[in-house]
Amino acid sequence: MKYVVFEAGSRAGFSAEFFYLAWKKNHPGRDVQLVMADSDTTFALVPAEDGVERENDKVAAARLGGEGYRAFPGDELTRQRNDAVRGAISADRMAAVETWYYEKARVNRTLERLAGDDAGIRVPRTFMMESVCVKPNSGSAGSRGVEFKENVCVSELIDIKREYVVDVLEQGGDYRIYARETKLRCGYDKLVRLLPQGHPLVAAVRKFINTVNARWDATLFHDVFHLQIAENAAGEYYFIEASKRISGSAIVNIFKGFNPFDVLEGTAPAVYPNPFDDDRWYRFEDFVARLSLVTSR
Repeated sequence: MKYVVFEAGSRAGFSAEFFYLAWKKNHPGRDVQLVMADSDTTFALVPAEDGVERENDKVAAARLGGEGYRAFPGDELTRQRNDAVRGAISADRMAAVETWYYEKARVNRTLERLAGDDAGIRVPRTFMMESVCVKPNSGSAGSRGVEFKENVCVSELIDIKREYVVDVLEQGGDYRIYARETKLRCGYDKLVRLLPQGHPLVAAVRKFINTVNARWDATLFHDVFHLQIAENAAGEYYFIEASKRISGSAIVNIFKGFNPFDVLEGTAPAVYPNPFDDDRWYRFEDFVARLSLVTSR
């Protein structure tokens, strides 16, 4: 099997490649390869390890649907926006996406209806408006402070105290949940605090996805996915977003046994040396610097 990772030059692509190298080290007899696809033609010139190919994304997309090729749940925009790719993977539950997964208002309103207020994680009230005029409610006259916007939704404002990313793997109906608190820079994890399994957020996420899945047959919360969660000053958890893919910085979880290839290939999680303690802050680069612990075995 050849797994195709789109937008492979991203941090999610970096994570996917190292997940593969670590997994392949433990399963050398498996005929599994990785195709790293990117629109930047220079990316194909970067040296690659055995089993890893680098291709232009259009060439790789044309291979999907053929025997022996699957899309890896990494980049979602290609799977969402490319009609040919979306059609080629429509029967693959691991990678298939529905376009409405990326309609924020529809997702939030659906989850709010299904989860209610007692599912461990609240969903911000959200309203869909194709065209809006935003203006001050008071203290303004005429057109001062007025804004016109298209294709937007209006969501309840949350007083965010902490931000979390939660990667989830499902195997045989069992959910393995890997949560971390993050501090972001330019949209990426700058600082990371891994949370223990006994943290209240882990229990809240488990309750939330079980509640939603019991009332919904969509694939969003199955197989390989991640959630973004916020906590307000009162200690309440709020759903921000969910994606049918690994998070960009998911590689920080590998030291705890997280590897999406175990789900894709039906293998057991590996046990690695883990130099990182729960409930301590680390730089993302600290995790990258220790990846040799899982790839040099």
